[in-house]
Amino acid sequence: MLGESRVVDVAERTGLSETEAARALAHLLGVGIVVQDEAGLHVDPRVFATAARTVSTPRAEPDLSDATPEQAAVLRNFLGGDGRLDLLPARYGKRRLVLEYVATRFEPRREYGEREVNAVLDEVHDDYVTLRRYLVDEGLLEREAGLYRRLT
Repeated sequence: MLGESRVVDVAERTGLSETEAARALAHLLGVGIVVQDEAGLHVDPRVFATAARTVSTPRAEPDLSDATPEQAAVLRNFLGGDGRLDLLPARYGKRRLVLEYVATRFEPRREYGEREVNAVLDEVHDDYVTLRRYLVDEGLLEREAGLYRRLT
């Protein structure tokens, strides 16, 4: 419990400048770690209880049995417990491995309309448009006359 209600008092008690204390308090209040009531500023212990439960709950491992060992190693860092991509890797080599894995969701040489492609990619990642563009740019999907096809 901080027990203070004014920034100047928090700064004095913590040894921070008023600017540093104000910035820190704004952040802590914004994320809900610190709450303010008539008695002053307090740390909300429920935030730590929730965080502890989240950390101690094992994250579900997505099924990557259809991925190569290299793909699986990269994918584990970018897939959520639901098996969807949380984000796309920024580094080219890692992104290429992820894209190669995603491309296997399409049957080779079968033609797909854009809506079908979007539906498949939406199951993988929220930004299916970017994912689709990367697949085409990398030559993993071919686009011709509004139809998409995986070549290999």
